[in-house]
Amino acid sequence: MSHPHLQDFVARLKSQIAGEIRLDRYSRILYSTDASIYQIMPLGVVIPRSVEDVHAVVELAAAYRIPLLPRTSGSSLAGQAVNEAVVIDFSKHLNQILEVNPEERWVRVQPGVVLDVLNLHLRPYGLQFGPDPASSNRAAMGGIISNNSTGAHSILYGNTVEHVLETKVILSDGSQAHFRPVDPEQLPQYCRRKGLEGEIYRRIHRLITENDEVIRRGTPRHWRRCGGYSLDRFVSGVSYRYHHDSRFNLARLICGAEGTLAVITEAKLNLVPLPGRTALGLVHFHSLHEALSAVPIILETEPSAVELLDNLGLTLCREVPEYARLMQTFMEGSPHCLLITEYYGREEQELARKVQHLSEHLRRHNVRCTVVPALEPWRQQNVWTVRKVGLGLMMKIKGDYKPIPFIEDAAVPVEHLAEYVARIERFCNELGTRVAYYAHASAGCIHVRPLINLKKQEEVDKLPQIAAFSAELVGGYGGALSSEHGDGRCRSWLNERFFGKELYGLFKQVKQIFDPQNLLNPG
Repeated sequence: MSHPHLQDFVARLKSQIAGEIRLDRYSRILYSTDASIYQIMPLGVVIPRSVEDVHAVVELAAAYRIPLLPRTSGSSLAGQAVNEAVVIDFSKHLNQILEVNPEERWVRVQPGVVLDVLNLHLRPYGLQFGPDPASSNRAAMGGIISNNSTGAHSILYGNTVEHVLETKVILSDGSQAHFRPVDPEQLPQYCRRKGLEGEIYRRIHRLITENDEVIRRGTPRHWRRCGGYSLDRFVSGVSYRYHHDSRFNLARLICGAEGTLAVITEAKLNLVPLPGRTALGLVHFHSLHEALSAVPIILETEPSAVELLDNLGLTLCREVPEYARLMQTFMEGSPHCLLITEYYGREEQELARKVQHLSEHLRRHNVRCTVVPALEPWRQQNVWTVRKVGLGLMMKIKGDYKPIPFIEDAAVPVEHLAEYVARIERFCNELGTRVAYYAHASAGCIHVRPLINLKKQEEVDKLPQIAAFSAELVGGYGGALSSEHGDGRCRSWLNERFFGKELYGLFKQVKQIFDPQNLLNPG
């Protein structure tokens, strides 16, 4: 415990909360990692039992200048859930679904609710939360909001920021606020509020008004983006994928902030209807470049998702008898890779026609491929099982070279996807590094994972070289450096170079306005 006021902070906190305070080495080591490549020992861990506990923690932390890190499941891939701070873990107790309104299609939740648990609760209403990160069986809503996450169906639903309606938060000084849409005629009243909340409304509104062109110019053109602070959601002339409410809403700024602006205690979220039926067209290709080049053509058939299953993933699954048997139910021959193309519909005949149209559309465009339909639910489940286990098998590759996530979150417009991936692979190969791929071809987001040996310094030295090269490429294509996994420790060091000095300067001002003492997930 290295903070000079930590002992005094803990002594006062013990008398004010009902939750647990853990300062033992075992607990601190447990919370020193997330799903990224980073490890940082926290100062301690608080497991609150109530929102009142959280309020007490933040209020005392402000008084003693103790850094804080709000956290849920720790499934972050970019290192934003580790810090030399007191961790507030919402996952154990603050995990309730508070209210569902099926008529208006919204739900109120606490931060610790796991997404799959939420969607299971919503299923009887015929509803779901739209963005669907692959970690949905463990990722909780607090982290999903803080990362501005999305997933395989982002071409339908965009990012989480487009579904966050309201947030209740505790600000860095311990005061509470309720961020929600504010009509233009009401905004002056909010700007006249007292305390830190009023200061935030006044200064953020002025910052956006005076710098709308800077924000517009510095924002990546590609719609799938989550890097930096979400100032782009307050200006016109930038791309969106889902419905955009133009009213002033600071909840959007909390979304994607990675716990650096406020501590979320509750969120009101938009919901979308469950699909009636689904069907898959498994598009077999002889090369990765052919597959990625075909993505814009496939998107013309209006699928709900297009996911890549690359050669390494297929190879690893073939070596496991259980998964090899599943692959025999939907794969013909030995393709280099697959594009799993999904369609929504009401009837099986409608879906069969959509898959047939996909095959004919590709043939008309002289795309060299084979399309295998998967109309039955059991066959589709086999496909998604293989798709899901592929990453796990990649991470279990024998030896010290592992597919490392550090440039995996870039997204580019799909017309540039094949060229971007080819250039990244060539650059890595010239460094003597192989590359693995998976993820969301439909959104121009291929999770590129170079195979790096983190036990060798010369291998670790490749990380900034590859990251800088990727960032330059992505910027040139009008893409996003972070598109669903966030910036964290992994990419935040590139943000000034990527967004430019002017927009990055605005990001710094946002942080200072919300958190003048730099106590919330500082970095």
